[in-house]
Amino acid sequence: MKTLFSLFLLFNITLLIASENKLEHVTLQLQWKHQFEFAGFYAAKEKGFYKEVGLDVDFLEHDSVKSISDKVLDGDVEYGLSYSSIIVDYYNNKPFVFLANFFKQSPLVLIAQDDIKTPADLEGKKIMGIADSVHSMTILNMLNKFSVNRNDYESVKTDYTLEPFIDKKVDAMSVFITNEPYTLNKKGIKYKLFDPMVYGIKYYDLNLFTTQEELENHPKRVKNFTEASIKGWKYALSHKQEIVELIQKKYNTQNKTQDSLMFEAEQIESIMLPSVYPVGSIDRHRVQIIVDDFKQAGVIDREDEKSIEGFIYSNSMNNILLTQREKEYLDSVKKLKICVSPDWMPFGGIEDDKYIGIDSDYVTLVSQKIKTQIEVYKTQSRKESIESLKSGKCNILSLVVPTKKREKLFNLTSSYLKYKIVVVTKTDKKMIPDISYLTNEKIAVVEDSAEIDLIEAKYPNIEVVKVKSIKDGLDKVESDEVYGLVDNAFVIDHYFQNSSYSEFKVVTQLDEKLSLSYAVQKEDTELYGIMQKVVDSLTHEHKEKILNKWFSVTYKKVYDYELLWKILLVVALIFLFFIVRHFNIKKVNKELKVLIEEEVRKSREKDQLIFHQSKLVSMGEMIENIAHQWRQPLSQINSAVLVLDEIMVENAFVIERAEEKLLEIETLTGYMSNTINDFKNFYSSDKVKKNFLLEDIVNDAIKVVKGTLSYYSISVVIDKEDDLRCNGYSNELQQVLVIILNNAKDILVQNEVETPTIEIRLFKEEGALMIEIYDNGGGLQPELLTKIFEPYFTTKHKSQGTGLGLYIAKVVIEESLTGQLSVKNTNDGACFKIKILDNYE
Repeated sequence: MKTLFSLFLLFNITLLIASENKLEHVTLQLQWKHQFEFAGFYAAKEKGFYKEVGLDVDFLEHDSVKSISDKVLDGDVEYGLSYSSIIVDYYNNKPFVFLANFFKQSPLVLIAQDDIKTPADLEGKKIMGIADSVHSMTILNMLNKFSVNRNDYESVKTDYTLEPFIDKKVDAMSVFITNEPYTLNKKGIKYKLFDPMVYGIKYYDLNLFTTQEELENHPKRVKNFTEASIKGWKYALSHKQEIVELIQKKYNTQNKTQDSLMFEAEQIESIMLPSVYPVGSIDRHRVQIIVDDFKQAGVIDREDEKSIEGFIYSNSMNNILLTQREKEYLDSVKKLKICVSPDWMPFGGIEDDKYIGIDSDYVTLVSQKIKTQIEVYKTQSRKESIESLKSGKCNILSLVVPTKKREKLFNLTSSYLKYKIVVVTKTDKKMIPDISYLTNEKIAVVEDSAEIDLIEAKYPNIEVVKVKSIKDGLDKVESDEVYGLVDNAFVIDHYFQNSSYSEFKVVTQLDEKLSLSYAVQKEDTELYGIMQKVVDSLTHEHKEKILNKWFSVTYKKVYDYELLWKILLVVALIFLFFIVRHFNIKKVNKELKVLIEEEVRKSREKDQLIFHQSKLVSMGEMIENIAHQWRQPLSQINSAVLVLDEIMVENAFVIERAEEKLLEIETLTGYMSNTINDFKNFYSSDKVKKNFLLEDIVNDAIKVVKGTLSYYSISVVIDKEDDLRCNGYSNELQQVLVIILNNAKDILVQNEVETPTIEIRLFKEEGALMIEIYDNGGGLQPELLTKIFEPYFTTKHKSQGTGLGLYIAKVVIEESLTGQLSVKNTNDGACFKIKILDNYE
């Protein structure tokens, strides 16, 4: 009976979690009318991605009555799509949060009549659709590069059609590269297209945003909506034809043809650059560049030092977004106390004087989320826990089933867990369809439990007998004082698996499920808000992980021993027959299995090294191609600089500023040429031993990662002995150094070290060459020191690393260079030590 009940319980866990998620209705404000520009959001809805995370989403087409930002700010809609103007709104103190970016460059371009050769020719011309606003900044900046300012052309208000351009009533107009060019091409209209992106003006577009209030009050909803939208866009880009047909069927308010929508789809993919940037990703550096452009244009106050970190959304759900008052509350209390009654496993119990169980895991999770210590205050019963919360002995009460009485006493959060209720009785009783069949029967229920209120309210014909505990109730069932016991399915299952009871069974379960919430005192409003945010942030993965921990265990089982012995006797005879017959074969197979596993392991290691080496060869070939393509243009640029310089000298035309700029161009092209050489050398597949200076290889490795180190303001210090020479594979040593430098960079960035530093020491010790690489990133956890060189072990997210870098580095040092690679912690951080034993001079 217990085995079957456990299976039944496990089968229902997923259903219990899923049943908690009712669909929440939200609205997304679009930038324009329905078209492929919003295909990812349509896909997320129609393919069920929004529904999977509990959302029912409506789309609202744009109108001219009210701006998108005002609609989101006023709460008319929860989410909006905007141009890069959303950045200006943020700097104008509108409390927006930038959730995701989909178009990596603006689709807004300028088309001009065919006789206009460059944007400079637009001086004195009529241009339609360039508003004096942030939305048109890309085109305005492009014109500025050709010295065409806002007073140099006649601005014509747009009528949202192409007719004025086709009829040549205007000389140029702003359009979306995803739409209007298709119509002009179909009509055979000739035009010139000027794309700001060609001139280095790259602004984000199709930006998903919401308000700080939405994020604070519904962090889980924000995360779910953002991730489902990104999933929708990935689907739309890989199923363009399907989504085009969907738009024509359900979202075609503009009556677009299938060809025009496919044209739009191809254009949109080209400006999303999905093979270069993750769909929906936001590059903070890119956003900062846009901010700087806006400051230069005077759109944002140059003195405004507001950080973009508070603007760009981080989808990590490990922490929650607290208000200033809530932060001050937690700072003032230092730690919180939570009342628990520890005799309610698997929810709560005592083992080795420690509080364990589902509730204990939730307490740990809550503590991590609010970054505040939570102390367990043990009581002897649920009744004592309630009284302790009322009297202020603790701040929080967990595992509270909401009832009308409790709602009057406390503030209760929404549910974070639900459970089913079962009826347990003797094994000689028959199964029943539902509890209503027990009319006029006595049912035992633990006192002060919510099950009492439920049964008395919904099943008045059943007599409730209050008992002190589950054991007390089962004793009454055993002595026939009551028909059965009603309680939590999880608790009953755990009780059976850890007791000697074998004469009971579950005969039915109630249709109703009871919710579990957190309770706080009525007057403690700040804490209530904090706990509600914690509950909102709990994901399906959080809950599933905790439940699986407590219900994926091996239980003690009780059987009908007479039947068991019969089964075991038959099984023993069968096994005896096969054991005698196949003993020698199994022994040989076992030895063969060990040999095969060892060879497979060695083969996998070799495959990874071959893969790594082949990848470097491929990268080298790619760099070689780039070098070939860039050499001639760089040479021509330098030649042009020399020609200009000679012309200026011949004509006695000397301008100090121009001389400086020509020298700057010459310096930059030289730097680019040297950079190409650095990367070519790094990715060279040269496998010939040669003599080299250790210092040179270290400097070459630093050059490869110099750009990244400079970006994160990481300084590199080298402390060396002179004339340290080595004979070996210089490229492989350089690759190892790059791997270690990158790992050091990652930990320094991750831990946000104020003065990030990498120190490299080169010296001889006991007849060996030594390279020590130190960082001040805080060091590694002791248990990781022996693991980081294992294949596939990584502390990073799977999108950021495979766990092969340090493994390959160790193999290269120990096998190719006959050396040793190790790691240790220092006072400030980690130290990677390379010891080269034989290949030195």
